[in-house]
Amino acid sequence: MLTKSDLTEIRKVIREEVENEAQAIKDALGADITMSRMRIQSEINELKDRIKNLELRVTKMHKELKEEIKTVSHVLDKDNMKTLKRVEKLEDHLGLAQP
Repeated sequence: MLTKSDLTEIRKVIREEVENEAQAIKDALGADITMSRMRIQSEINELKDRIKNLELRVTKMHKELKEEIKTVSHVLDKDNMKTLKRVEKLEDHLGLAQP
């Protein structure tokens, strides 16, 4: 039969083994967490780079569109002025009242 001191010694050994296993698991989980964190940070950095590239492209496209709109607006304005002058000449020629 086991004595009280035997049970105490068994308890100590079991506690020691459990603590060792718990520490090993804790260390392994810590390493896994660190690796996952590094991988996620790397992916975040890649996404940041892609977003920066997209922002640059969108900014460039915006500038180009702005220039095209300006050009089209200028051309349409010139055409409108030409048409307005022609209408005024026709009205003068025909003797129509201008509003």
